[in-house]
Amino acid sequence: MSRHFTKRYKNILLHSQTRQEILQRLDSSYKRFFKRLSKRPPKFKREECFSSFVFKQGGFTLNGNVFTINKIKKRFKFSYSRPYVGKVKQVRVKRCNSNRYSIYITTDNSFVNSYGKTHNGASVGIDFGLKTYMTLSDGTTFESPRFFKQYESKVRLANKRLSKSKKGSNNRKRRRFELNQVYRRIKNKRNDYQWKLAHKLCKSYDYIFIETLDIDAMKKLWGKKISDLSHSAFIEKLVFTASKYNVTVHKIDKWYPSSKTCKCGYVYKSLSLKERLWKCPECGSVNERDLNASKNILRRGIYELESKCKTS
Repeated sequence: MSRHFTKRYKNILLHSQTRQEILQRLDSSYKRFFKRLSKRPPKFKREECFSSFVFKQGGFTLNGNVFTINKIKKRFKFSYSRPYVGKVKQVRVKRCNSNRYSIYITTDNSFVNSYGKTHNGASVGIDFGLKTYMTLSDGTTFESPRFFKQYESKVRLANKRLSKSKKGSNNRKRRRFELNQVYRRIKNKRNDYQWKLAHKLCKSYDYIFIETLDIDAMKKLWGKKISDLSHSAFIEKLVFTASKYNVTVHKIDKWYPSSKTCKCGYVYKSLSLKERLWKCPECGSVNERDLNASKNILRRGIYELESKCKTS
């Protein structure tokens, strides 16, 4: 779809249900604020910041790969990422910061699980880190991709060009578009890496145990490194993917001392962040910090699941 869609058709009258859905978003945001689920009340967006709208039962026509908005009688061609099955219930048009448009089609077709796994019944504990993206209890490690760090020089250059351009000029709009393009590449690479990793884990394990992360506290310690690794976004993808594979993802308590606990049960309370290896004064075993944490997360997660099954 054309990037000039918003500029050409911003004054059209939308379908009644489309306008109702926008008010429903506002109502939902205020309810979240009054229930103290969000930190601040919703802000009214400027026209250029509004990025999506929805057609429910009318106002559009979908014929193959041609999407038509009835009010303006204009046809837009698009490419399917995957074919849909069933009756169309909702169509959402969304624009990203780099002026690329996507169409999300929701149907009434029930989901059929056709995903396969390579190891049924296997369990794994996962410890997230900085130097290594994650360490599994079986010894497998995944290196930190750090996609923002790869493009940091390009982001700095694009920001510098944007700051030098005159406000309100077409040149400034072009510079902002260039900056958004860099951020889009970073986001796409990160999403691709995380989705592939989530599918790989769900194909290999039936039970995945992870630690509840305090992202806000981690950001205070390590700043943009945590934002670059985006552990919280990966966990969301992992939980969503696990529902398709019928995989159980269990989170243990964030205060559990997974890195400080030896296999004999001794807790080394004075363990610092710089120590990657530590020797247990009780049994004399040498523990590698991340691997030991992932094994403890696995043991703790199995214990909590078994306790939950017994009580229920």
